[in-house]
Amino acid sequence: MKPIALWPAWARNLPRLLLLGLLGWWLVNSATANEIAAGLALFLLGMRSLEDGVRALAGSGLETLVRTSTRSTLGGLVFGFFATVATQSSGIVSLMTMSFVSAKMISLNSGLALILGANIGTTTGTWIFATLGASLDLARYALPFVSLGMVLRFSRERAFAATGHILIGLGLILFGIHYLKIGSELFQQQFDLRAYAPPGYAGLLTYTAVGTLATVVMQSSHATMLLTVAALASGQIGFDNALAIAIGANIGSTATALLGAIGADVAAKRLALGHFFFNLFAAVLALAAFPLFRTGTRLGARLLGLPEDDALLQLAFFHTFFNAVGVCLALPNLSRFLRLLQRLLPDTTPALTAPKYLSPTQLKTPDVAIESLRKETWRLFDRAIDLIALVMQVDPKAMRAGEDPHELDHPPARVHTIDIDGLYRARIKPLSGLIVDFAARLAPPAPLAAKLQHILQASAAIQEAVKDTKHLQKNLVPGLQHPNSIVQRQYLRYRRHLVETLYAIAHLPREPGCDGSAAELTLVTHTSLAQLDPLANGLLEEWLKNGELSPEEATSMMNDTAYVRRITENLLTAARLLGEAALPPHAA
Repeated sequence: MKPIALWPAWARNLPRLLLLGLLGWWLVNSATANEIAAGLALFLLGMRSLEDGVRALAGSGLETLVRTSTRSTLGGLVFGFFATVATQSSGIVSLMTMSFVSAKMISLNSGLALILGANIGTTTGTWIFATLGASLDLARYALPFVSLGMVLRFSRERAFAATGHILIGLGLILFGIHYLKIGSELFQQQFDLRAYAPPGYAGLLTYTAVGTLATVVMQSSHATMLLTVAALASGQIGFDNALAIAIGANIGSTATALLGAIGADVAAKRLALGHFFFNLFAAVLALAAFPLFRTGTRLGARLLGLPEDDALLQLAFFHTFFNAVGVCLALPNLSRFLRLLQRLLPDTTPALTAPKYLSPTQLKTPDVAIESLRKETWRLFDRAIDLIALVMQVDPKAMRAGEDPHELDHPPARVHTIDIDGLYRARIKPLSGLIVDFAARLAPPAPLAAKLQHILQASAAIQEAVKDTKHLQKNLVPGLQHPNSIVQRQYLRYRRHLVETLYAIAHLPREPGCDGSAAELTLVTHTSLAQLDPLANGLLEEWLKNGELSPEEATSMMNDTAYVRRITENLLTAARLLGEAALPPHAA
């Protein structure tokens, strides 16, 4: 026994407990740390609630709205702008967009356009803060969101409950920013930023880094810009430094999407990386041409009639100006940028659905491609055989090993209902789609075209067998446990017949030139089917006359006999077609 096992649980967790205790003591005794930590906690909790709400709402009218609004690049841009204006968080819109792209609600191209619109939409927050002189009471506006959200949260209607989650999330986010603002104001009283303001480009780069770091930590460019407006209004930082913080906040705003992309699919990762590249490009452009952007800000503010001595409104104009320039330069190159992202993050096919024998290089040699396609279809066939064996309550490995067939004459100890739909979607349908896609790209000469048709017909027959097995399972599971011994014995016969058919097909020779075995198996199996049919051999009528079977049970038997027959015929047809599709040994 290890000595550590003798320690009590609290002793093993002592370092963690001490750390939490120190953190708690610090928060209790430091008003600044307490406000900032509370703000971050509320903000992150709000983000989670908002994410849950968006996910739940995606099944209702939101999907239609998103699809309709993002049919064009311009539509995606406008939707992203107004979505960010409504939520006042580009991070939230980024996460929403990633969810839309991952759920295939919108394309990656539309998602990128939406992100560009969000970049401009997020600048409206700076205009609000600058107009109100950083005196906006966010907590006041947060309360209605939370109150209305809680009312809707308890609704039985899915859309209303999801909207409640979203409103609660928005309210908590506003509360979080409110406490971050209070904590930052307390922090400013203890830390004078003017003492750390290097001149020239060194100062610009320093404050760009400050803006980036602050936004990453607070997970909100709005919070960063709110603090920047407050600092500029109080004279703690200069105008140029405030512009640099705005540039940095743009870079930092991508952190939410980058973090959200961890563990996501490749489409979401491309979107997050695209968001980062776009914002980094705009930031580098603004810093490289900073004098031009500053002059453009002065001229633009004058054209809009903004007071020349109002640094806050000019900061807001700059924030919008440099984002708009970046978007205008990015839009014409959106398709090129999309191809770059696809090269940097190529599609990854899960091992379960990856083809084993197919390769695009085979398309140039039709005979090799046909044989590879035939092998891949046999692989699909093996998956279907295993799935049907599971429905028959038999372990696929045991079935292939030919374990004692007499066990099939007795009902299994435990009967399970198999999730055929789930297994079909995971193991059959994706591989079948790859086979059809590969076949569609083939242009074989006439002698090989017939073999290609055999392969496609075999694939279709395999899928039909699986679908009929799904219908058979509805009565097979209760039939194997039925209190009526006649019913139970009949379903045991169905089970044995299909398992023996699966075993025979699984052991058919698959090399080119061995297609005769499937024809021999067909003759034997059809004889077995005739003996299995209680209607054809007169047993069904006898059972009904003797009252040993109810009319409902008889009807189920007739239907299920038909299912067993169709499953058998489709399996044998697929095996025969794959045998006929084989090329002569010298050609393959």
